Amino acid sequence: MPAELDVLNAQNDSEQPARRTFPQSRHGSDCEGHELEVERLLGRIDALEREKASLESFAAVAAHELLQPLILAEAYAALIGDRLDDDEDEASRRDLEALTRGVRRGRTLVETLLYDARTAGTEVERVPLDLNRVVDDCLELLRPDLESVDIEVEPLPEITGNEALVSCLYKNLLLNAAKYAPRTGSGIVVGAECDGDEVRLFVQSGGPAIPEEERARIFEPFVRGQGDRRARGSGLGLAVCRSIVQRHGGHIAVAAGVPQGNRFWFTLPG
Repeated sequence: MPAELDVLNAQNDSEQPARRTFPQSRHGSDCEGHELEVERLLGRIDALEREKASLESFAAVAAHELLQPLILAEAYAALIGDRLDDDEDEASRRDLEALTRGVRRGRTLVETLLYDARTAGTEVERVPLDLNRVVDDCLELLRPDLESVDIEVEPLPEITGNEALVSCLYKNLLLNAAKYAPRTGSGIVVGAECDGDEVRLFVQSGGPAIPEEERARIFEPFVRGQGDRRARGSGLGLAVCRSIVQRHGGHIAVAAGVPQGNRFWFTLPG
């Protein structure tokens, strides 16, 4: 090659701009990472939904199986009671009545758990409810358990709610109030009060006040008040009450009663 051409090519090479190199784009790898994370989360959600459905099914079956022996025990207790002579076996009759009350409380609780398990994840069916009638029906059903307690029922409003759940709510609150009510003195008051635009329903009883530090925990499963050791229970009744109120979109809490005891109040919006 002539020397003139070598010089010309060298000049042309020196005039060309230097090539620039760029790092490889990360957008592609980032998108792939996000897609994998989304797939992982969706898989986890599906697994949790299957687990939830399995637990709800198990709860329904367990509650149903627990209900059958309670129904049988209540029926046999009634048969034994019919055979007892009131005058000759008063002590046995008292024991039998205590047994019947315990079975009835257990049946009320299991029926509530069964209903809650069967309807979990579904919208609560609401109808207009006259709470005066609902509470009267509860008192009639629980009369053997409440016969030793003075009960005052103030005028109650009409609401919209699920009758089976609201009835169970009052049953559990009344039984809880009866357990902790004093043997003498103030009884149970069922009523309603206005707090601004909100109507608060309440069940109040005497007895030892629940310490303020325990009030938030008292609605948790298997937690019982420590104020009165003579009262027995599973610690599920108030947890069931909270579940019922929350399913109605409301709130439940306990406050110091006036002038004493405890006031369990709740709202049932809608």
